[in-house]
Amino acid sequence: MEYEERFEQAVRVTGVGLFVNLGLTIFKLFAGILGNSAAMVADAVHSLSDFLTDIVVIFGFKIARKPVDESHNYGHGKIETLSASLVGLILLVVAGQILLYGLRKTLLFVEGGTLEQPALIALYAALLSVISKEFMYHYTILQARKINSMALTANAWHHRSDAFSSLCTLAGIGAAIFLGGKWVVLDPLMAIFLSFIILKVALKIFRNSLNELIEASLDEKTEGEIRQIIRKTEGVKALSNLKTRRIGNNIAVDIRIKVDNALDIGEANRISIHVEHNLKKAFGQYTYVLVKAEPYEREPAGNPEEDQIPEHTVNSKKHEICLRKQPD
Repeated sequence: MEYEERFEQAVRVTGVGLFVNLGLTIFKLFAGILGNSAAMVADAVHSLSDFLTDIVVIFGFKIARKPVDESHNYGHGKIETLSASLVGLILLVVAGQILLYGLRKTLLFVEGGTLEQPALIALYAALLSVISKEFMYHYTILQARKINSMALTANAWHHRSDAFSSLCTLAGIGAAIFLGGKWVVLDPLMAIFLSFIILKVALKIFRNSLNELIEASLDEKTEGEIRQIIRKTEGVKALSNLKTRRIGNNIAVDIRIKVDNALDIGEANRISIHVEHNLKKAFGQYTYVLVKAEPYEREPAGNPEEDQIPEHTVNSKKHEICLRKQPD
């Protein structure tokens, strides 16, 4: 999928979520205040964070779509990652606010204060939120997988966290309405419970995006796939010094390969190009690949920096310009 098409699709999906979140925020806040529900007010704040998050993500996509320029040789993909980290940060703040709100209401009840029983409008708002946010999760995560977007994936889980929180709100409000009496305290207790759900999601999103921003290596499974692809490339005798990182939705690979020291520079370069081609075929045409070919010299057994692989047949007639150091 081309960059322009990918970003347009991401912005379109996020735009749908933006309008859904705006509508839910207004309705749930109205229902929470009118229906005397602490959990629903907390849920409305969560939807407001979703709305603000959508604005952040759209802004991030608008910048990330900019092409490579003189001052950004690897493009602007990190802006997408930064957007995801901001989503996680917003969720952390929201979780803390909801936790404090629920604790204040609960402590008021414990100290003998009176909590008003929620009204049915709060229950209806919670039910509508569960249905709409679960739908938005499935819609967004499907598109995120299609375009391989971390920011869109983060936003999808934000939708699901809102669906879970609304489900908790629904249970708390329902119990408070239909059971009454001391069960009214379930309303703020559910607000506390959903704050921990939001916190868990926020930490996961923030950790993943932060790792990418500080140039963390790819996971072991992906690096294993990269090594396997290089090993299968004809002419590669060994590989070492694998370095990987993620740039937005793309990956970057820096690798040293060992080739027969009898090959000329042209043949060594051809093998390097094949390695690059095979990696881009597997991980996408926008994968950044840097391959350095070096003469193969058998290392002592147990060298931890080098992966030995079966030797391939090479053309021994090409010796005009050798990779090995020539005598003076």
